[in-house]
Amino acid sequence: MGREWQQTRFKEFVMPDAVYYQVIWAVRDLQRMEDRIKAIDRDVETGAIHSASLVSDGNNNYSEIRPTEKTALEKAMLESRVKAIRSALDLVPEAYRSFIMDNIVLKTSVKAFPNKLWRVWKQRFLYNAAQNLSLIC
Repeated sequence: MGREWQQTRFKEFVMPDAVYYQVIWAVRDLQRMEDRIKAIDRDVETGAIHSASLVSDGNNNYSEIRPTEKTALEKAMLESRVKAIRSALDLVPEAYRSFIMDNIVLKTSVKAFPNKLWRVWKQRFLYNAAQNLSLIC
């Protein structure tokens, strides 16, 4: 599959190109984000997140060294993005979900699906995901 093309048949779901490509890449990043959340959860369970020691002879600024806070913020942000994409995907009929995700993430050939209705659902999914991610209002 070559370049990603946005469907323009339904004008209410057409996004600016910059937003369209941002949401495409957010969806392509979904698996990495889910894996990172699992890794953070694993680190929390095993106690692998260590705080910085407050005992030091140097002139460190301890307000900037907060690994637990940094990890918690990262996890919250990732969970928010994953939820935004997953909730948009839940609006797509189940028959089209895996094909749409394969088409976006794995760049599966469009000829693999018997009809063209999946394209409408792909556009709606991406539009809803962009709204959920606050890329458009």
